[in-house]
Amino acid sequence: MVTAGEKPGTGFYFCVQCGRRVYLEIGTDRLPPCTKCACTQFQK
Repeated sequence: MVTAGEKPGTGFYFCVQCGRRVYLEIGTDRLPPCTKCACTQFQK
């Protein structure tokens, strides 16, 4: 489980509430809250 605001590294992350996919291209990017439902929990 990854929380918004963390720097989990590159790859796809999926919102645990609605399933929306977020892709981080740069390893130093912070994971934003879900743009669809504002949830802050993700799975890789």
